[in-house]
Amino acid sequence: MADEQGSYNEFSGVYDPYENYEFTRDVIYRDIVSPEAFTRKEAREADRRAMETFGIPGILLMENAALAVVREVRDYAIFAIVCAPGSNGGDGLAIARHLCIIGKDVRVYIVGDPRKGSEDFKTNLKVMSHLAPEVLNTVNDDNFEDFVSALKGCETCIDAIFGTGLNRPVEGIFKRVIDAINEFAVHTVAVDLPSGLDCDTGEELGVAVKAEKTVTFHRMKKGLDLAPKFGGDVVVSYIGIPN
Repeated sequence: MADEQGSYNEFSGVYDPYENYEFTRDVIYRDIVSPEAFTRKEAREADRRAMETFGIPGILLMENAALAVVREVRDYAIFAIVCAPGSNGGDGLAIARHLCIIGKDVRVYIVGDPRKGSEDFKTNLKVMSHLAPEVLNTVNDDNFEDFVSALKGCETCIDAIFGTGLNRPVEGIFKRVIDAINEFAVHTVAVDLPSGLDCDTGEELGVAVKAEKTVTFHRMKKGLDLAPKFGGDVVVSYIGIPN
């Protein structure tokens, strides 16, 4: 049985209101001349080439990525920024820094062990710990309701958990966090790719963030092209990676 926009899967017993819905969205290119969509491997190679061939520090690309997101969200006032300890989370911490500096109400929620973070993540975490330590929070089972309250109270949730590199099912506290974002956040902006979405296929890796907007970097991503119900409107932003 189904209605006009959704369907009921008799095998899984799960109703998906979006399965038969035809999504429309805007795709905007900010100083990007190519409409090409990258796979995970191509995105990784573009980053590697920028850093190793041209000597562009990874943290500089991260800073440019953060500023690209800030330009898209600066009209909002209250933010919950959700980060994991990888490069995507480093982007999120840099976004949080800029939003704090321009006077926004920001709360950062780190999922996972920050001690296991990338070096660029740790650099941005150290800066935030000096600039605004009071906004930094971790997410675990003991304080999960506080996290949910922040999602309900923010104007915009920024998803900086997983990026293009994810290729395994989302489990544990990460799955619980993504489920909460989808249930309680009124407006979500994904950084580079909605967390839990496969960069190549557009498939959910167990669970994926359903964003109203995605700010992706350098090139459109294949998965965003294939799964508009997760990415929402897309902004493809220049961050200084050579063609």
